[in-house]
Amino acid sequence: MAITISELEYFSKTAELQNITKAAEALHLTQPSLSRSISSLESSLQVKLFDRAGRSVTLNHYGEIVKTYADRILTLLKAMENELNDASSKEERTISVTISSASSILPIMISEFNKTSPDTHFSVKQQPASLNYTDFSTDFNFFSTKSPINNDHTVTLLKEDLVLAIPQDYPQADQSSVRLSDFANYGFISLQTGKDLRAITDYYCYEAGFIPSIFLESDSPYTIREFIKAGLGIAFVPEITWCMVQGKGIRLMPIRSPKCSRYIHLSWQPNGYLSKQSIRFRDFLINHFEEFAVANANKVKR
Repeated sequence: MAITISELEYFSKTAELQNITKAAEALHLTQPSLSRSISSLESSLQVKLFDRAGRSVTLNHYGEIVKTYADRILTLLKAMENELNDASSKEERTISVTISSASSILPIMISEFNKTSPDTHFSVKQQPASLNYTDFSTDFNFFSTKSPINNDHTVTLLKEDLVLAIPQDYPQADQSSVRLSDFANYGFISLQTGKDLRAITDYYCYEAGFIPSIFLESDSPYTIREFIKAGLGIAFVPEITWCMVQGKGIRLMPIRSPKCSRYIHLSWQPNGYLSKQSIRFRDFLINHFEEFAVANANKVKR
């Protein structure tokens, strides 16, 4: 059995995207080249790994087994590469981070960390709307859920309430708190489907007995703020990390029913290697993330 690392990498990406065309583009390959690589892997293993429907593919039972081992092998190879880089006493170490939450706080944290570790470089990428929290192609992953998570490779950094941002002239603006169900017929400004926060807010709307009518999809707090000020919709706002949404003409309303909140998490590879510098950054985040998030929110409010 002769299996190459490239075959495992190509297989893993195809399994992740479930589409030959998209996987080939992501890997910078032609579709025939990718198909030949997968066929070669299947020939070596003597099993089919995908159920195919045109360019779309879905892992079958054999594919699920191979995916588990392929991910382990690729993670270990990356860990070996990282440890060898550390062992060679390189002065610079790049820490890679994937963000699907906390994008407004991470730059502050990196800036503060670099004050004590100026030789550390960072590579940051935005997580696409896939809700794939097990994608450990980077050292760290920031994401959010409606429940806390704590295990051997994930820690909850912050719990924050979700409030409703509404125009100041809405009749509900005079109340001390609101029920989410009272806004069932209003137009919402929200993140796109597949984003962490969108999944959480859709869940709370479902709990309140309705499916939100989305007027605008945007991942920019500033854009959302301007549309609310113009009276064109309302929005869920994470009270601490999205504090920049508040402003003249906008009222942030606590939601009393259902109680809405989210948890921001930091995860890392469960079986991978983290450099000493990466461990220092992880510990720095765990010890200071909430402190900096709250301080930044208070600064914006002033």
